[in-house]
Amino acid sequence: MAKRISDPGGRNPPQSWESGPGPAGREVELLPGLYAWCWGESGPAVLAVHGWRGRPRQFLPLAGALLGHGYRTVALDLPGHGRSAGRYTPQTLGRLIAEVANLLGPVQGVVGHSYGGAVLGPALLQGLVTPRIVLVASPAHMSRVPLARARDLAPPPRVLAAFARILDEQAGRPAQELDLIAVAPACGLPGLIVHDHDDEVVPFAEAQELAALWPQARLIATRGLGHRDVLADPAVIAAVAGFIAGPGP
Repeated sequence: MAKRISDPGGRNPPQSWESGPGPAGREVELLPGLYAWCWGESGPAVLAVHGWRGRPRQFLPLAGALLGHGYRTVALDLPGHGRSAGRYTPQTLGRLIAEVANLLGPVQGVVGHSYGGAVLGPALLQGLVTPRIVLVASPAHMSRVPLARARDLAPPPRVLAAFARILDEQAGRPAQELDLIAVAPACGLPGLIVHDHDDEVVPFAEAQELAALWPQARLIATRGLGHRDVLADPAVIAAVAGFIAGPGP
């Protein structure tokens, strides 16, 4: 059951804007077996983390805007998705993100989409250093996601209870302590939360709940963009780039 839930099993179909007009990029190997797509050759770095079954080129529109502000974008290709090897838990991925930020650093900001935003919670607990954070369509309660997927498989109650214990063991603590709702409000960093009312994957209510508890964060609510097209909306791109380049909320 754990393998079925933790294996992305490929990638979502690409969106048209992933190969649309924009700056040329290149693939780099940041660490042995860990790849990323980079736009820009100089300037402070912005680290971007795609979501479950996502890909680095989803950040192409944002990368173009950030180049205009003098920043290069480094978008990770998460393990188990594309070229990057291996599997991960939220805890190990958080450690990896913190390591990459330190390698690139100082990074001007970290942008996460969906699951890629959710794992910034464990990354902060693992020592991620950045002056600002952007969360796009990210679940505030990541620990609930694998349990919900497990329930869809209709396992016996004892199996579900054992799976919950495994999640806590992998986290090294109660898994909910890694959630953004627990970590972000206490991080003391300025944040930008972007979420669409019509998100079909992560309910908009999760963004509202997180924004209400995080005093340094600002919520941008959109309509009609869903879970993925929000990454390419011109108004969203301008707001995210301006937030990263500016002093924060």
